[in-house]
Order: sequence, then structure tokens, then C-alpha cells
Amino acid sequence: IYDGQLLVGARVSMGEPRLNPEDLPVELDPAMGYRKGPVLSYPFQVDGLDLPLTFVSMGNPHAVTFLDRPVAEFPLHIIGPRVERHPMFPRRVNFEVVNLGEPGQLKARVWERGSGETLACGTGACAIAVAARLQGLTQDSVDITLPGGTLTIDWDGEGEVYLEGPAEEVFSGEWQYRNSP
Repeated sequence: IYDGQLLVGARVSMGEPRLNPEDLPVELDPAMGYRKGPVLSYPFQVDGLDLPLTFVSMGNPHAVTFLDRPVAEFPLHIIGPRVERHPMFPRRVNFEVVNLGEPGQLKARVWERGSGETLACGTGACAIAVAARLQGLTQDSVDITLPGGTLTIDWDGEGEVYLEGPAEEVFSGEWQYRNSP
């Protein structure tokens, strides 16, 4: 995305979401009766908190929960590691907490497996948009505000997910390659 000759943003295909439990993988309670297809609002509890989870793989596993209280007040530094390492996720999981805002607007925080809380996560934002769309909470396009900024995600319920966001120069430099004898 250009403003004149200046690159100010990017729009990229993030691929198709995978929605079967084995795609994450996640080990679900057989008594719940899940077989194939999307798992929406799966009952999950940790530290006395009910956190219904929707599972989305964007090439890496995500568990998304929608909260009634502001995401800023959620103890992500405590709950995030417990969800990430829960036994139902044999390869661990990224965990997103989300608030609904005005139509087409979501606010979120992300706990990345192996990294902790991050300012933004492209696959996490895509997983959030897919989870929201599958539950009828948003339309095809949604703006997701994360601590590091706002991303626009487009998904029509089928096919590829598209992520759009700002691009900023963070450094410039010169690299010299020396051919070794």
C-alpha cells in the first residue's frame, strides 16, 4: 500500500484457516461429541475462570476466547501460560483474549506460546477474525486493535484470510558481503 511513492502499509494472504481439532492439535473430551469441523466456544476452565475457546490453526495453533470484561483487566500474565501449557494442547497453543467493540471493531491481547504476551501477532489477529466470523460476531472485514496497533482482517468465511496493516521503516543500513578466498 503506497502513499505516492512511500510504502505505508501491506496487505498479505495469510493462507486458509484450518478448523479441525487435529489441525492444532487439541485433545478434546470424547464425551463432548466433536468429530470434524470448527470447534466453537468449547467449555474450558482454568483457575476458576470460564473461558469458552474457539480453535483455529493459521499454520500455528490458536485458542480464542471472547470476554465480557475489558481485555486490559484480564490477568494474561497469569492465565496465558496456564492455557498455553494445558495438557489438552500437546504442542502448546497461542491464546487470544478478545472484546467486542463497535460493529467491525475488536480489541485483543495475545499470549504467544514460547514468547509470552506480545504487542501484536498477525496469525493471532487472523485467528481472532476467523473465530469471530464463525460465531456470527463480525462480518467479512474487521479491525482488530492490539497493544501494538490496529490490523484489518478480511475473511468471507471461505478460502484465504487477508491481513492489512501499517508498514514503518525501523532501520536502514548497508551490508557488505566479502567473498572468502
